[in-house]
Amino acid sequence: MAAAQAWISVAGIALDLLGFLLLLREWWIAFFHENAALEHQQKRAWEQSLRHHQTSHASDQLRSHLDTHHRLHDEMVDRSVRARHIATLRARKRFFVLATILIVLGSLLQLAGQLPESIVSALITAG
Repeated sequence: MAAAQAWISVAGIALDLLGFLLLLREWWIAFFHENAALEHQQKRAWEQSLRHHQTSHASDQLRSHLDTHHRLHDEMVDRSVRARHIATLRARKRFFVLATILIVLGSLLQLAGQLPESIVSALITAG
């Protein structure tokens, strides 16, 4: 009986560790997503500066064409960024929920593994 309880505790520790590793993965995803978002903002600021220079020296007809082109490009980029952001949030949510379940289950198994043998015996014979 005591050996089984020890293995239950070991299983609980293993689940806790796995849950913690999943949380680390979720944090890793968040970190790189935030980094990519900052890089995207810097790139957009540079593009806007370049556009301002292009349109300030263009004729009215070319300026109209450039404005339309830039607007369409911005809409396409915004859709792509939004889709990536939603996919990242979904992945983070899956990792977080699974990690939470594993940590709670692991903790419960560790507690069950530490119950006094008399309580475990009483629970087994009562069931």
